[in-house]
Amino acid sequence: MGRIQIVEDFYSPLDKFNRTLRIYLPDSYDTENKRYPVIYMTDGQNVYSHPRSARYETWCVNWTLERMWEEGTLEREWIICAIDHAKDRFGEYTPWPYPEAGVYDPKGRKFLNNLTEFFIPWMNRNYRTLTGPENTAFIGSSLGGLMALFCGRERPDVIGRIGAISPSVMWADSKCFDHWDSKYDMWTKIYIDMGSEERITVNGIYMDYASIVGDFYRHLRRLGYGEHEVYFYVDEGGIHSEISWAKRFPHIVRTLLNDAD
Repeated sequence: MGRIQIVEDFYSPLDKFNRTLRIYLPDSYDTENKRYPVIYMTDGQNVYSHPRSARYETWCVNWTLERMWEEGTLEREWIICAIDHAKDRFGEYTPWPYPEAGVYDPKGRKFLNNLTEFFIPWMNRNYRTLTGPENTAFIGSSLGGLMALFCGRERPDVIGRIGAISPSVMWADSKCFDHWDSKYDMWTKIYIDMGSEERITVNGIYMDYASIVGDFYRHLRRLGYGEHEVYFYVDEGGIHSEISWAKRFPHIVRTLLNDAD
C-alpha cells in the first residue's frame, strides 16, 4: 500500500498564508530508487480515501491507482500532490472576473503562479520526481477542471497532461472558449469528460455541463487537436459529485496517464 503525507504548513509567498498539500507516494517509493511522474490535483481535501479527508465520499484516487497497478492496467506508478483549496474557492479557481458569481478579484492566475513557482519546484526538490510535460499531469473537477484547462493552456512547457473532469467551461461567460483560440505545437494529452445528467445551480447560476462540455471538446478538435491529443468521455447517468468522478477515474488513468509517448 502507498502512503499519504499531509503537509499543513506549506507557506506560499504569493498567498502569505500556509497551504495544505496531501502527497501520495506509491508503495515502491520506499523500496526502489527510481523517479516518478507526478499528478497535481485541485480540491486536495476530497481526493483520497483517508481518515483526514474532508468528506466520506471522495475520489478514492489512491485506491484506484493501487488496484490498477496490481491488475497491470496502470503502466507507471505516479506520485500525487493534492492541493487543498483556499477559503475563497470561487476566487481561487476563477481565472477571469465573474461578477454574477461574486468574483471581482479572480485569483486563478495567482494559483497558476503558485503551482509553477512554488508547488512544483518544492515537489521536485523534496521527492524523486520526473519532470517535463510528459511526466506532469494536472487534474481537477468542476472549477478545478476549468483550472486544469487554464493552467495547461498557459504553461504547456510544464504541464503536458490535462485532466478536465466536468470542467466548468461555461463559467465567466464561457471565457475558456476564447482562451483556447489556437493549437499549441507542443506535446499534449487532454482528457475531458462529463456526466449525461450533470446539471447544477450554484449561487443562482444554472450550469448545464451535459450540453456545453461536449461543445468545448469539439472546439478543440476544430482548432486541430487530434484524437491522440484530446479524448472525450460521457458518463451515462453521471452527476456532479465525487462518487461519479471516482467511478470515472479508471478512464482517466487509461487515457491520460498511460502511454508515455
